[in-house]
Amino acid sequence: MILVTVRRAALGALVAAALAACSDTPAAPPVASATDSLTVNAAAAFTYLALGTPAAVVPVINSATDAGWDMGFFATTVTLNGGAAGPGGVSGYCLRCNDAATNAELQAMTPANQLAAFDSVTTADIPTASAFVTDELAPAIHGWYTGSGATASVTPGKAWIVIEGSGANVVLAKFRVTLITGASATSMGQVSFEFAVQPAPGQPFGAVQTPTVDASGPPVYFDLTTAQVGTAANWDLEFDGWSIRVNGGVSGTGTVKAVVDSTTAFAAIDAAYASTAPPQAFRADGFSGVFGRHPWYRYNITGTDNQIWPTYSVYLVGRGTSVYKVQLTGYYDAAGTPRQVTVRYAKVRN
Repeated sequence: MILVTVRRAALGALVAAALAACSDTPAAPPVASATDSLTVNAAAAFTYLALGTPAAVVPVINSATDAGWDMGFFATTVTLNGGAAGPGGVSGYCLRCNDAATNAELQAMTPANQLAAFDSVTTADIPTASAFVTDELAPAIHGWYTGSGATASVTPGKAWIVIEGSGANVVLAKFRVTLITGASATSMGQVSFEFAVQPAPGQPFGAVQTPTVDASGPPVYFDLTTAQVGTAANWDLEFDGWSIRVNGGVSGTGTVKAVVDSTTAFAAIDAAYASTAPPQAFRADGFSGVFGRHPWYRYNITGTDNQIWPTYSVYLVGRGTSVYKVQLTGYYDAAGTPRQVTVRYAKVRN
């Protein structure tokens, strides 16, 4: 009986294929997959998701070389496996953007009442490939130069307060670039900079150091504590091409963050002044793609809640010809635990 059933199914498939081949009507586009969702634990480090039917969390050792993931989540940060973020060629587009929604409108949004906006997205809504964007590096230390290539010059008046550690173990530093020479289209050349760092938490800055490093070749790692060129395992700042990275966020496993100060003279920035910078102003290196240009959340919209509120925007995430629609609908689990990101998704094109 099983054999008969299989043969009948196979015969039916052959007949259907023959009829389709003889028809003058083009085949219909593939039907979108059923809507599904899962919650990603984004609490401790980046968690990586491979979209599929169903989607699944996948282990990733090195996101910069692993093509097997599509989306990465850490706290409120969302990255896609393409561009500067990875080799997967994944790109994104914000289709139903709620950037202009008022705070009151966001308060009224729920996963249930925003499902219709998600379900309304079909294959016909997919824009041309050129509308999709990949992730670019968004370093904490940026805007330190103007121009490009050999004619680039240091932007005057910009310094950065740098922080490492957390709680009572925070160490502060100040940093600025003073000169670049021998720059090219691909590298900053020789870089001279100034910095001063606390010998220990709570102490005044030590003496201002004025090193020069040669960043015309491979990446140069620098340790602010020792005032020496470091290694890939022990560093605070990395000089790579035209980027100055901090050992934190997407660039490293450390806790280094920075915030720009464009109003205070470098000499006037002491440890006491640096300690007044609000913690939330500091940031580590990240990636800026569709989720950076069109944030999926807002913070503290009532002024007193200190909560993450989803915007319920609907994004398209593509790899090759395959496109998924994605809507992030929550940041907390049922117990109120944060960094538990709920992802609603469905395939709209194979």
